[in-house]
Amino acid sequence: MDKFLDNMTSYAQDLKFEDIPQDVVERAKHFILDAVGCALGASKSPPAIIAQASAKEISSSTPSKVLGSAEPTSPDLAAFVNGAMIRYLDYNDTYTGYTTCHPSDMVGPALAAASAKPDGNGKDVILGTVLGYEILCGLTDTPIFEGSTGFRHWDQSALGLVAASVLSAKILGLNKEQMDHAVSLAVSSHLSIGQIRTGQISHWKGCAVGNASRNGVFCSMLAAKGMTGPNFVFEGEGGYFNAIGNKVELPPFGNKGGEFKIMRARVKPFPSGYFSQSAIEAILELRDNINNVDEIKSILLETFPSGKSAMGGDISRWKPETRESADHSLPFVMAVALMDGNLEIRHYDEEYYKKDNVRELMSKIQVEVGEESSNAWPDVPLNVLTIETNSGEKFSTKVAFHLGHYERLMSNEQLENKFRPMALQYGDLPESQLNELLSKLWNLESVNNIDEVIELTAKK
Repeated sequence: MDKFLDNMTSYAQDLKFEDIPQDVVERAKHFILDAVGCALGASKSPPAIIAQASAKEISSSTPSKVLGSAEPTSPDLAAFVNGAMIRYLDYNDTYTGYTTCHPSDMVGPALAAASAKPDGNGKDVILGTVLGYEILCGLTDTPIFEGSTGFRHWDQSALGLVAASVLSAKILGLNKEQMDHAVSLAVSSHLSIGQIRTGQISHWKGCAVGNASRNGVFCSMLAAKGMTGPNFVFEGEGGYFNAIGNKVELPPFGNKGGEFKIMRARVKPFPSGYFSQSAIEAILELRDNINNVDEIKSILLETFPSGKSAMGGDISRWKPETRESADHSLPFVMAVALMDGNLEIRHYDEEYYKKDNVRELMSKIQVEVGEESSNAWPDVPLNVLTIETNSGEKFSTKVAFHLGHYERLMSNEQLENKFRPMALQYGDLPESQLNELLSKLWNLESVNNIDEVIELTAKK
């Protein structure tokens, strides 16, 4: 028996909504609300338009409705569209361990699977979301990518695939044997390479985990019909662990000796790569000391190795040519925040990353690995910032816990303040419909038909 698979699916089979503590339910609703808001914010993005058009061409005898349009399609394609929209803006949450992930990517397949059920409800989505966080964040807490193949060779969607197949099988009501086969089918047929997030970044950066979720849901649908997958898919000679290059064990699950992983996930206050969140706060703290950016001689950011490698370790981060490269550029997001006093979605829409004055300021920014920041990571995303002016003055600050970190939670009001502009400006929702949607999301466990929520994300 594949012990890794058995441990994971046994937990999933046993977990019930009633087993989830109320504080975990509340946190799950926060992340689901945030994910839906991020999806609405990406409603008009090129990947969303492409994905929705593709999904619209597919019909299904057990359809799922899609975020943003409420159009019916197959459950697997609904998972892809939902996931691509949630992830595209790089505004959804983050979890850090040995590597990082965006666990609310799992809200996409949870909504799709629940929508495919005649009686799919809010409790199904909460349960699936909490379970998805347990698996995805649990894998992120292991050194799974530190094997012989190297950390950069595999993408986080190789982990999201595992979680999406487990949670979709759970929501769709598969038994233990069927769930084992669903996971086996999924992980034996989809491993994503790390090049997805390297160099000038493409649309696929925001779609890769959505595609992994599509595969996970599809394989759950196959397993429900009797399709079998290979034995020992994780631990076998040709299995997942040998492909990745490392064998690991998941940490204790929530309610099984461990804290629920969702409680240590982090909401983003800015639409940019996670490693920049406290750096942006730091530069906003020092902004009042600078009368004119022309006065600046240099800006030094001392960060942790992950921040340097992901958002400041490649020439493309100083010369981004795509929106996706820009939101993963520490120099860009810091420069815009200093110049405009904030970082918003519109800065990417208006292609600030190609403006000469922005690039001139970016050229004055250095990003280095700092000892203090390295020692604090991954629990503390510490960024240390120093600005030096042409006159020789220096201004320094450091930010450890950005707004939205689990040590500095956003209030419900702050979450709504993030949600509303995305729903109104980009999702085109009328105020009354937006308020109804928020009410449903805040009371998700009482929603008897999840399609009522999805339908409210489409302008009526």
